[in-house]
This record gives sequence, C-alpha cells and structure tokens, in this order.
Amino acid sequence: MGTNWEWTSRKFGLSHQGRSGVLLEDGTEPGPAIFDAGSGAYMHQSYRWQDYDGMYSNPQASALRGACSCGWRGETRYPLSWATTDGENWVEEPPTGDCKRDWNAHLEQVEAASAEVPDKLDKRVTKLVRQLDNLSVDEPLTVLKVVERLDRQLKEVRQATAYQVLSEQECQEDGRSWEEIAAALALPIDQVQSRLLHYQRGH
Repeated sequence: MGTNWEWTSRKFGLSHQGRSGVLLEDGTEPGPAIFDAGSGAYMHQSYRWQDYDGMYSNPQASALRGACSCGWRGETRYPLSWATTDGENWVEEPPTGDCKRDWNAHLEQVEAASAEVPDKLDKRVTKLVRQLDNLSVDEPLTVLKVVERLDRQLKEVRQATAYQVLSEQECQEDGRSWEEIAAALALPIDQVQSRLLHYQRGH
C-alpha cells in the first residue's frame, strides 16, 4: 500500500485504495518497476504507471485499468499511446480519469453490498460529529473529553461485537461465511479475520 496507491477514500481508508493499474502488451499485470538508487543493495520499487515507460530496463505499459488494493481490477482497458521527445517516453493524454471513474464505481458496489446502516442511526452519528466539530472551536478541551469517553465505550462495544461475530462464524450451520462478513464490513477477504481478531483483543 502506501505511496504506490494514488487515490484514497475517507469512507474505506486503507482497505480500498486505488490507482491506474498497468497492463503489458500481452495482457499481463507486471510486478513493480525497479530503479537502482545507486546506494548498495537498495532498489527503489514503484507501481506508478508513468514508471512503466520502457526505460531503465522496465517494461512499457500498453494499457491502463482501474485497480484497487483489495484486489479488484477494472474490466475496461484503456490503451496508451506513447511518444518520444528528447529521449524520454511520455503519454499526452493518459486515461487516468477513466481509471479513477471505474474505481469510484467499484467503491459504490462495495458500499451497496455492505451492511446497511439504519437511516435514523446514521443521522444521529452525523449530527453528533457535526456538534462536536462546531463545539471544538470554543470548547476544544470539552470535545476531547467527550471523544475520549466515546472512544473507550465504542472500543468495548466493538470488542464484544467482534467476539460475537467470530463465535458465530465458528458455528458452520448458523455462522456467516468469511465472504459474507467481508462484504458486510466492506473489507477485502484477506483482511477480515485479522481485523476482527484485532477488534476482539480490544485494540
């Protein structure tokens, strides 16, 4: 993750980061572009599409598509047309906007498949956050006190709820599958179990 991902969403955080994903001419997705930093054994690695320009022994990207850190890849491929000027390869109008649009559509699908938050509860949470934000200007210490209290209480609720979900999951007949839990929490399947265990331990 980290800087190799171009786009983030406040709602999904590190679970769903996006970028313009690279495809080679044969339709495969390459490993990272590698650059010799000239300092010992360290080799800089990058997934930025611009670094797949065919220079420094790195392959040249043939097309781009939306990509997400959860493993999703967009179905639509957007061809790249490279030009060379002064020994440098470049693309005049890269289709990065199309890739981001597809990634945003993916996020909408993730949200639609996740557990539905009752409208009344959602409005209460939004109202509370707005009140605290407004109060922080004149009473910042009061807001910090309230937030600290909420943090402790919510951590207790989260811990107990995670324990319940994990206990139910162990019951093959009644428990939800990991796929169902991941979809409900809008998490990648390979992160959901560790996330729940993290919650259960009170972190």
